[in-house]
Amino acid sequence: FEFRDDQAAADALLQTDPQRHIMKANFVWDLPDIKSSETTLRYIGYAVNDWQLSGIWTAATGTTYTIGYNYQSGGSNVNITGTPDYGARVRLVGATGNGCSSDVYRQFNTAAFQGPLVGSVGLESGNNYLVSCFSSAFDVSIARNIRLPKGRAVQFRVDMFNAPNEARITGRNTTMNLSSPNDPVTITNLPFDANGNLIPTRSLPKNAGFGVANSYQGARSVQAQIRFSF
Repeated sequence: FEFRDDQAAADALLQTDPQRHIMKANFVWDLPDIKSSETTLRYIGYAVNDWQLSGIWTAATGTTYTIGYNYQSGGSNVNITGTPDYGARVRLVGATGNGCSSDVYRQFNTAAFQGPLVGSVGLESGNNYLVSCFSSAFDVSIARNIRLPKGRAVQFRVDMFNAPNEARITGRNTTMNLSSPNDPVTITNLPFDANGNLIPTRSLPKNAGFGVANSYQGARSVQAQIRFSF
């Protein structure tokens, strides 16, 4: 391998920040039991005793991501940088936004990006200008253990994943399409037309337009099981 004359500038520009915070918390609560010789309370105890509630919360701050480009013609590495060994990067021409927005159609400012020009050396932009959304997942389970003679036991258990049924954005379309290097400004897969109206075919995750959210946290799911141990 060899170092380029601008290697120091590339190292400073293209460094990648790690994920800053990852948080985890868990609990286990053995629910109170009813112990009484009184007939009514004793039968209630048969139903409410030996239950255990547990949960796990996992969260993380967003990770950095970048924008890519796709020229429909004439946009290969050889055409842009003059070599197949490395590609160009998008040009930043305005404020990008933070990379996570409550507006699913505008996760960042699409007007802040333009395609690279012929003669690029691959140093148009860096790596840390956009940050994805904060993530959070809370899973809970409740179980009852019924003790049987001779060391045997039956467990009834219900697990609930993403119990609050949150739908946080986990991905967005980060590739802008352009016709050719002769027009590195006109993005052809924007979710809005020239009058600012949303284009229905580019508003859904399946065919998301540039800057549109295209993946979400999995919906709440529940599983139940019966376990016999001996």
